[in-house]
Amino acid sequence: MKAVILSGGSGQRLAPLTHTTTKQLLPIANKPTLFHILDLIKEETPIKEVAIVVSEDYGHQVKEKITNSEYNGYFKFDFVFQDKPLGLAHAVQITSMHIGYDPFLMFLGDILIDKGELKKAYEMFVKNKPETLVLVKEIDDPRPYGIAEVEDGKVTKLVEKPQNPKSNLCLSGIYFFQSSIFYAIANIKPSYRGELEITDAIDFQISLNKIVEPYVIKSWWFDIGTPENMLKGNEVILNNLPASVNSKLDSSVKITGKVVIEQHVIIEDSEITGPVIIARNSYIKGCKIGPYVSLGENVYLQNTKIENSIIRENTKIKDFSGTISDSVIGRNAEFSFGTNGKSKTKLVIGDETKCILL
Repeated sequence: MKAVILSGGSGQRLAPLTHTTTKQLLPIANKPTLFHILDLIKEETPIKEVAIVVSEDYGHQVKEKITNSEYNGYFKFDFVFQDKPLGLAHAVQITSMHIGYDPFLMFLGDILIDKGELKKAYEMFVKNKPETLVLVKEIDDPRPYGIAEVEDGKVTKLVEKPQNPKSNLCLSGIYFFQSSIFYAIANIKPSYRGELEITDAIDFQISLNKIVEPYVIKSWWFDIGTPENMLKGNEVILNNLPASVNSKLDSSVKITGKVVIEQHVIIEDSEITGPVIIARNSYIKGCKIGPYVSLGENVYLQNTKIENSIIRENTKIKDFSGTISDSVIGRNAEFSFGTNGKSKTKLVIGDETKCILL
């Protein structure tokens, strides 16, 4: 079995963060979403060959990040460039030479699921041998997503973004396919959006009386395509990290709850309330950090309160009298505040941004 990870897409809902970084490389608990996916595949399936579909704009970023990672050695990677966003089915179709006749996992590169779910789905696919296994999640309002209609344990129809959904089973963006999906894709036409839809390809399989089964995700699932969902994903990942402190801290530092502090971190006169992760070479003085905060490498914080936020590497924030909350701040940003901070401030700031509030 092989895997296909779709790592293109413009990430418009995450702008300005995605003006300089593809959304699949944005960090959740200081690790790119793409790497969280590779961890799941490594730990919960026997897959060793992975095709990653990338865009022309950011494909080089993804390839460089993967090539320089610990995963390059465990997995054999192929990078497949999609010159235009012509739909999920098109993205799958262009991997056919890499997949051949093998069954494969398809995983959207901006999806996070809890540990254990992929393993159970893989085992179901291997045992039952359906043509396609669709991973779905029960949600309250599935209208922004595709849904699966299910009868007697079989998927009978997939519907994209229905206004009056007959099911609350949201398509998770994760599928197991037999190689026959390539035949189905070859027999569908572009939708009104001008794209080849994976839902149409699966519906084509159903029209041929092929067996398509659902696997219902019982635990958490997030599409991290918005800042709000990035923060939700950050929260659940932080909750599951084992605590570790690898820097020497003095008596002026108060730590409550579970924290991860990497090497060469200096913290003075501060309170850290976990769960929190602080990457190496960061400096924190006179701050209150947490809960649910991820700080990237070489972050400088002084006289600042932060909660439920993601702060990327090389960012500097000082003298904010209120609380930075529910925020995502990009790389190499710099903020200097006066004394007029609001009680709580929500920020979504892109890379290389400098802000001075007087």
